[in-house]
Order: sequence, then C-alpha cells, then structure tokens
Amino acid sequence: MGRKLDKGLIKESVEELEKLLKKEKDARVYRRIRVIYLIKTMENPKLQEIAEKVGIVKKTAFEYWDWYKKGGIENLKIKYKGRKPRLNKEELEKFKEKAKEGFDSLKSMQEWIKRELNKELSIKTISYWCKKLGIKKKGQTFKYQEERR
Repeated sequence: MGRKLDKGLIKESVEELEKLLKKEKDARVYRRIRVIYLIKTMENPKLQEIAEKVGIVKKTAFEYWDWYKKGGIENLKIKYKGRKPRLNKEELEKFKEKAKEGFDSLKSMQEWIKRELNKELSIKTISYWCKKLGIKKKGQTFKYQEERR
C-alpha cells in the first residue's frame, strides 16, 4: 500500500505550476515539476500512477517528491551531474600523452591504465574516453593527434 501524499505541502498554485511547466526547457526538470503538478491536481494521487503518466519508475517519482519537500521547486531545478569520472584530469593527460606514442589495441590501453594508473576500466569505458579525447585508430594503432585547422 502506498503512502499518502499530502497536497498541502505544495506551496505553489496549480496556475503557478502550469506556468513553470510551460517555460521549462530542460526535460529532466520538466518531469520533476510535472510530478509535483500531478500530485497537486489529481484526486487521491498515487505515486505509481503519477510515475506511469510521467514515464518514470515509482522510486524516481518518490525521490522527486522527497526533493520537493526538502527544498521546494528550486530543489527540483538543481542539475545533478552523476558520479565522478573514473580517471581524473592528470590521469587523462598521462593517457593522452601515452596515446601520442600509440597503442596496439584497446586491450593494450586497458593493460597500460591498470599498470601505470592502477585503475581497472572496462573496454567500453576506454572506448568512451578515446572518443572523448580524440584518440583514433590509424591503421593498426590508436593515436592521439592534435586537431589541424
């Protein structure tokens, strides 16, 4: 059985929430505000029902409601950035410098990172960093080259 949602905790009027929804450009923030709007406007609201309408899971709808209760609409507008990258800036620079010499394969990059940086990264993560840093496969080797203009 779900928890009772106290609409009285929502300070904004239905009209204010509608205005916020109309002008919001960030899809994530829009969804968060929409959860609050639906709690305010639905008769006997249930988070499961609201989550389905918004296209999120119940746990996420509950998190949004929790964030709202702790800090209002402004708390819903915070851009959460996720977790920190597995490699810091210095490690990425070392990796990029080594890539100038070239690597035979993604596997050899993985082994170098483990040996030199003492980090275990998946091939998928290494592939992501190659793309992000501009390390490309040239013939049989992966190399970093400065962009030419």
